[in-house]
Amino acid sequence: MADISHRGFRASVFVRRSRGAWEVMTTIYVPEGLVNEIGDRVIMDVDDSTTNRIEHVRSKAFEQAKKAIDEIIAGRVVISLPAK
Repeated sequence: MADISHRGFRASVFVRRSRGAWEVMTTIYVPEGLVNEIGDRVIMDVDDSTTNRIEHVRSKAFEQAKKAIDEIIAGRVVISLPAK
């Protein structure tokens, strides 16, 4: 399991190889002040990548987590803007 921090959110990635495919589980932990509003996010995926390098799969998962965090933040900005 490996962790990163992006824009105040922490993300944890767990990767394992099973039956020739990479199983990836990413958990995005929301900052304490937003837990009641957003809740933690869990993303599970199977990566059909033929690579045998776990570092490559983990790096790809972190990039997807960063995009998901950016989308969460962008969604909050749209919600909090006053209607015109």
